[in-house]
Amino acid sequence: MKKLLVTLMTAVMVCSLAGCGKKQDKPAKESTPQPTQESTASPEPTAEPEGEGGPEAGTTFDSVADFNTEEGQNGPWQYYFSGDNGETFDACGSYNEYPDSGIRGWYPWEGSYIGVGFNNSMEGFLELNTDGVSKDWSNQMGVLAFEAPAAGKYVITAKVWNPWGQPCDVFTFKKQDGTVVLSVDMTEIVDNYAYVTPTDVQMEKGEKLYIYCNSTDSSWVSAYIGCTMVYEPVDDSVYTVPEVEEREVKGVEPDFTKEAVYNAYQEFDKENAEGANGVWLYASTTDGADFVPAVEYRDTDYDADEWFSEDGTGIGTVGYLEGEYLEMNTPGSGATMMALGFKAPADGTFTFSGYAFNPYSQSAEKFYAVLNGETVSEFEIAEFTSLPNEYSFDAAMSEGDVLYFYCPSATEGGWVSAYLSVFVNTAE
Repeated sequence: MKKLLVTLMTAVMVCSLAGCGKKQDKPAKESTPQPTQESTASPEPTAEPEGEGGPEAGTTFDSVADFNTEEGQNGPWQYYFSGDNGETFDACGSYNEYPDSGIRGWYPWEGSYIGVGFNNSMEGFLELNTDGVSKDWSNQMGVLAFEAPAAGKYVITAKVWNPWGQPCDVFTFKKQDGTVVLSVDMTEIVDNYAYVTPTDVQMEKGEKLYIYCNSTDSSWVSAYIGCTMVYEPVDDSVYTVPEVEEREVKGVEPDFTKEAVYNAYQEFDKENAEGANGVWLYASTTDGADFVPAVEYRDTDYDADEWFSEDGTGIGTVGYLEGEYLEMNTPGSGATMMALGFKAPADGTFTFSGYAFNPYSQSAEKFYAVLNGETVSEFEIAEFTSLPNEYSFDAAMSEGDVLYFYCPSATEGGWVSAYLSVFVNTAE
């Protein structure tokens, strides 16, 4: 009897603990999930399991060659973003490909361009993007992370580049406990890439090293890096800094002090798009033949003062690019292109000169200048250069004739922000 009683009591206890298969009542109120942020605290040292080997001494982990498209937070190289200048980190949750623009990588969410990935214009580098200074989560920046697969010494080697001369901060290499082990001033690394000084960092298994480059103002920044981590190097060759390959810097240093009778930037008209107040017109076109006056002027909240077409494409002055240029946008090949027009104030031959700039290396075709349906000039807007291209040509015009400039995209869906300065004089 005692044995039976004990058996019954045991069964009751087991049934009570397990719920006997009964569905638990749902809590009355569910709490809202909070964003998961990586802690900056360093993990407790983890001993390597006996009999389980780590990487061999001298193993190199390459951020470009080993880029992981399947699992962004699984493996030595991982992909995050931060909105508070690297104090906390959230995982990039979406791998996106944008074939028309040649961009692909890990982003916070689908449709975002902030993150870590590749740009076809920059072979051998990862592109880390931010949409403005990352502070108080008003903007975010892409963050590359390395998670140590084993405890030991690692040597950081990397090449870095700020090819568009954007207003970016230092490239920061920061351990999970907040220790900055390396920082690289990107201000002068514009005309060509540079190698960082090989730097030792001691890491525990599972500890992360975060790598990022913030913006210094409201400007977009695309910073580039090709990073390697060498585990327990077997010789000193890892500390030898390679030679930087020489690169021809195309373009010219612009001079915006040139004398001109008419200046498109300085005479930008915010009141009328059709030339009522002067010689400049702002229009849109889809074919370079028919031009439609812009319909609305706006001082935008993203530092662009522009005339817009009915499709929402703009032309005007911007505060995020240094120099006296007008920004002329198009969302892709065959789409609405913005155009700048010059209306001849009298019969005569006019000299047009200035600079064409493609600072973001977008898939621009070239600039065209058309008059009465005929192309009178076409000039290159280099896809990959930190300096503008200079142009000059003459055009004979009758009073009231309008010469239009426009720049198509070379790819469907490939947004282009082409930049143009125009000086006009009477030909001698």
